[in-house]
Amino acid sequence: MDSSNRDYLTGLYTRQELYRLYQSMESGSCFHFMFLDIDNFKNVNDVYGHNTGDLLLKAVARILKDSAPTSFAIRLGGDEFVMLFTGSHSREQLCEIAENIISRITAKEGFAHISTYISASVGILYHETVSGSLDDILLKSDMAMYYAKSHGKGQYIVFNDIAKSVFSEIEMEQKQTLALENGEFEIRYLPIISAQTSRLRLSQVRLYWKMSEHTIKSQEEFLPLFEKNGFIRQLDNWVIQTVFSHLAKYHEASEHIGKVGLRISRHSLLDTKLPDMLISLMYTYRVEPYEIDFQIPESAFTRGNRELIKAMQKLKEMGFSISVIGVGSDFKSLIYWDKLALDSIIFDSDYLKNTLSSGRGRQIIKTLLSMGRELKMLVMADGITTKEDVLFLGGCGCNAISGPYYSEPLDLKHYQDYVKDKINHNDEKTEFHFANNLSSSDNALCGKIIGSNIQFMDGISNNWGSLFFPGGSFGENVVELPPAALAEPSFTVCLWLKPLKSTSWTSVFYARYKSSFCSFSPYVIGGHNIYRISEDTDANGFHDILSRQLHEKEWTFVCITYDDAAAISRTYINGRKAGYCSDLPALPACRQILLGGDPFQPSYEGYLSGLIFFNYIKSEEEIAELYQSFCNEPGFAGKKEEFWLDGDL
Repeated sequence: MDSSNRDYLTGLYTRQELYRLYQSMESGSCFHFMFLDIDNFKNVNDVYGHNTGDLLLKAVARILKDSAPTSFAIRLGGDEFVMLFTGSHSREQLCEIAENIISRITAKEGFAHISTYISASVGILYHETVSGSLDDILLKSDMAMYYAKSHGKGQYIVFNDIAKSVFSEIEMEQKQTLALENGEFEIRYLPIISAQTSRLRLSQVRLYWKMSEHTIKSQEEFLPLFEKNGFIRQLDNWVIQTVFSHLAKYHEASEHIGKVGLRISRHSLLDTKLPDMLISLMYTYRVEPYEIDFQIPESAFTRGNRELIKAMQKLKEMGFSISVIGVGSDFKSLIYWDKLALDSIIFDSDYLKNTLSSGRGRQIIKTLLSMGRELKMLVMADGITTKEDVLFLGGCGCNAISGPYYSEPLDLKHYQDYVKDKINHNDEKTEFHFANNLSSSDNALCGKIIGSNIQFMDGISNNWGSLFFPGGSFGENVVELPPAALAEPSFTVCLWLKPLKSTSWTSVFYARYKSSFCSFSPYVIGGHNIYRISEDTDANGFHDILSRQLHEKEWTFVCITYDDAAAISRTYINGRKAGYCSDLPALPACRQILLGGDPFQPSYEGYLSGLIFFNYIKSEEEIAELYQSFCNEPGFAGKKEEFWLDGDL
């Protein structure tokens, strides 16, 4: 090689000389390759000018020659360099050389006057043999370099480690268009469940690719590639139209999967034709905006976010809700939480898995959940697998949870069955106003008095009467209600109490089942109230929730929830969560409901008003709102507790 084959600026070999060198190598001989690109080089040229950029290239060339003097160092062009290693080199030796080069470039050896952050991304091709085209070699090492650059820069990647993934991407890219035409993509739905009520909060779309030879890829395996090559826009259009058609079918069948969470890419959001397409689809399929939650990956918040924010605001103006998903992958969206009217954020499953594994991590989660709630966003968690994490997240204010603990993503038919059997409910309630009778407000149910001296009196407000209970011995002077009031396996019971006497263990609400019971007592020794669930065959005996004692001669609002699916019960005092108990026995088929006493303890002496049975679990927010609505009724006779209330409630 003579000087004519040297790069005029750096003195390294040229691209042409690399080809001649490769052709002169013995067929079958072993060699290794490095492909290097300078990170942020364009910024140096833009800020300092091309003369300074040239000085930087010369400094990098010196580092390459000094770090591996026996290799052939080549400048391909611009800020791209190649190093060719012949002979025997171990993988460890090559990695050490790459680390040294990156370290010296990051330390700005020879160009310390440049303030721009500079690093290098390196792709290593280990143990190749001279056989095919040099272009194939360059392509492989370039792929490894690009992988290093796209995953954080300032690092090296060995192509051999990512070869399987790279070839898989090539195969997917070759097949993507035909796969869409042939219907190989499948939409499945993941239920996102309320952390407090076990009700369906959202049906989230998850994509799968059913490839040939029975290979099924999840969206995490192909969406990043489609984002990179632009095919994501075609796929998004197909997904949106398909989901709208699914909603139309549910409308026709008088069924519903609730609001659908629909992932949308940055490419599609920035498409100016998107709003018109949505308007057309809504007209065709009779879908309303409130049925769709557009979910934007946190990775979309990279650059040029002004246009992205405008596109999101346009969707909000059209009536769609907006969420950010994958929160925690890099927290790029965090600075926009206070700038965007986001409806919800969904934390990334991998982030939660790592963070929930330590005490410090759980404290961080508590803080983030609190931030989300303060900003009036729904906060959700993805990928949860254990009851312990469900209870922790629910206790910290997480609104909804998805993951294997509840269900994997299901195809449309199986999801329909899941929703019908386990999630859907009619939001029915049964109210007893005690307006001189024991009938429910719809006259469907009617209670009866067992004993004497029970009277109808004024209640918690002008809208409600009350029952006065005089007390008595075991099971005396009580009211029996039809067990149909607790016909559903999960329920919420709300009532106002004004005890006149603190009789230990007296029940104001008692429900008997085949081999179990539940009861609420306003006072037990020790200064507490207690909600108890017991099953005869349960070796643990009693399952108790203790909370603060109810005051004598004052009205107190008590709510009790029982979640059959999660085996969790919660109590609320004056609209505020007071306690919970988990791992509860099932309560199948209620047989008797008593007010004012039970068969085991002296009866209650005091008033009971505002009794409501709900056939589902009400959330903490809903119970707080219900308490507020009572307090705002004309003639409210209680003393409103508001030291803990959110000012917006």
